[in-house]
Amino acid sequence: MQTFDVVVIGGGPGGMNAGMMLNQMGKSVALIQENQDSFGGVCLNRGCMPTKSLLKAAKVHRDAKQAEKYGLDIQVAPVDLKRLRAVMDKDLDNLRTMVQGMISGAQVTTFRGKGSFQSAHEILIDNADGSTALVRGEQIIIATGSESIELPFALFDGQQILSSDQMLKNTVLPEKLLIVGGGAIGCEFATLYHSFGSEVVLVEALETLLPREDQEAGKALQAAFENQGIKVKTGTMIEQVTVENGQVKVKYKGIDATTTVDKILVGVGRKPNIAGLNLEAAGVKTELGAVSVNQFMQTSVPHIYALGDAIGGLMLAHAAEKEGKLLAMNMVQGASIPLEESAVPRVAFSHPEVAAVGTSEAAVGIRTFTMPLVPNGRSVVDKVAPAFVKLFIEEETMVIAGAIIIGEAATEMIHEMALAVENRLTLDQIGKTVHAHPTHSTNVVKAVHHFN
Repeated sequence: MQTFDVVVIGGGPGGMNAGMMLNQMGKSVALIQENQDSFGGVCLNRGCMPTKSLLKAAKVHRDAKQAEKYGLDIQVAPVDLKRLRAVMDKDLDNLRTMVQGMISGAQVTTFRGKGSFQSAHEILIDNADGSTALVRGEQIIIATGSESIELPFALFDGQQILSSDQMLKNTVLPEKLLIVGGGAIGCEFATLYHSFGSEVVLVEALETLLPREDQEAGKALQAAFENQGIKVKTGTMIEQVTVENGQVKVKYKGIDATTTVDKILVGVGRKPNIAGLNLEAAGVKTELGAVSVNQFMQTSVPHIYALGDAIGGLMLAHAAEKEGKLLAMNMVQGASIPLEESAVPRVAFSHPEVAAVGTSEAAVGIRTFTMPLVPNGRSVVDKVAPAFVKLFIEEETMVIAGAIIIGEAATEMIHEMALAVENRLTLDQIGKTVHAHPTHSTNVVKAVHHFN
């Protein structure tokens, strides 16, 4: 049995970064990654990166179809999902090679298999070839990511009822697609398939899209979607799903109407992937299906830590990556640095893009301001709608407590606001910063200037 200073279960952004940083700090590290994915976890293999590859193709296709408004004549052929998937796979192969190079360059011992606790210090690894290995960790990090949530009345069949993982493998463009869930996953896939030519219906049980964010912003996104031709049903619950003759019939709760589509994508969120870890053998406690941790990512067993999607919370790759770095520092240097979750950007790469950071709703002591939708120079020449910008400001201090942006390049523009939230910058400090012209970011500084 091999013994390591630290054993990391899960090679996604959080586990990988924690493992490599701990190695750089002089620790012997074992990194266990399930064989179904390369290192990089869900984000690289079945999440962030494959969807962004397809979303780039969707933008190019969408712009080409609208080329006339730029004074261009472009003939656009129908989308071939097999060709798009081939390009996506090539992109992923390039990224996997880069990540593998990073792993190989570090002095980290890697295992390809499924890890599970045998005791508080011992991890059994079931390898893909059927063999097993037993390793011991003086300290252990759980970083096993998440998996798609399945609805009891719409179980995944991989053909008509699909998870986001399965949808990424789809090579047949549905004429009609219904998406369950108006969060980031649902909004991104709605953008994808509407851009490719499918008739898309997006159903959300709560009253607005992106229900964890500001309601005014959710309604603005819904208006943009409906203007494009995406059918949005908010405040609507699905009661029954039946598959007949290769089509799916959807019955809504409390509504005497049905929708018939070719495929359904269930994108109602993700849950921690901790089944099979045998946490009981180590005495690690869970709560609401996630590993329980304190603010420094320490579990109920002092030498065992957990991070990323496995602990619930934000479930964002960049949050897990930051947690991995902070955790490594805390473990080696004895520091007690928590992740400032409010300063972590939350983004949806839909069309239009949505990005938020910090406070997401009005509260006592918080003033809000929504910038009127006035075009700036960049939005005019880009032929896009001006950015929706809403600010959340502490009344007493004028410190920026949060922001949400909808529009072209919103996922890039949000980082100025993230910097402000992280460092408690004021309206005046942002307002004094010169913004290049013409850029979409000038709408942010305009919002700051017009707040009062």
